[in-house]
Amino acid sequence: MKRNGLGMLAAVLGLTVALPAVAAEADKRQVNQQQRINQGVKSGELTGREAVRLERQHRAVQREIRQDRRDDGHLDAAERARIDAKQDALSRRIARQKHDGQSR
Repeated sequence: MKRNGLGMLAAVLGLTVALPAVAAEADKRQVNQQQRINQGVKSGELTGREAVRLERQHRAVQREIRQDRRDDGHLDAAERARIDAKQDALSRRIARQKHDGQSR
């Protein structure tokens, strides 16, 4: 019994330490995607119109992250999954726009 209690304690402590790290992952992805957009503008891979559209979509994801955190202070699993899916879609749009052959 004592052994199971220590295992449960270790699992709970591990989760409480891991949750902020998982939430920080969304922030890291946002920073990375912002850098990709900026790099695309500098290199000429993105037109002005494409950059504005991607920036708007990027800000919408950022707003959603802030709103979800404002509700209860953190992102739960469902919120993280939804945001992750939106970040995946935005990442694909950035790649598609950067490699579509248009130039500014």
